[in-house]
Amino acid sequence: MEQRKQNETVDKEECDLCRITYSIYSRFPPMPSAKALNAETGEWFPFDRLRSYSTGYRMAEALGYAWACNCRERAPKRYDEQFTLIGRAGKRLPGVRYRVRVGSSVLAKGVTDSHGRTQRISTVDSKQLSVEVVTS
Repeated sequence: MEQRKQNETVDKEECDLCRITYSIYSRFPPMPSAKALNAETGEWFPFDRLRSYSTGYRMAEALGYAWACNCRERAPKRYDEQFTLIGRAGKRLPGVRYRVRVGSSVLAKGVTDSHGRTQRISTVDSKQLSVEVVTS
């Protein structure tokens, strides 16, 4: 197996999380039918997508734990929000598919947890977010 070099971290210091994530997943052989899980959203995606990323940070984002990144050159994400979906009767809505948007761009999508909460949304600057329930 060949080992690839991370593209975006040449001459930059990277944290252990990004370096170790890249060293693990960049060495995996192709697995066209395998799936990986995003720990934040609960969403499954093709495992080979991980191998296509050129940095450990991108891999950690896809796997849902990039919030733990401590790279020195990366700006901290100062805004961190989580939404709770509540129905008309005032009850929380678990298992509901949703999308979080900024304008026409989708920042996150997933399914609410058992308490009706979305995944955490982190941004560097203040943004007006909207949550939409996905019905199909």
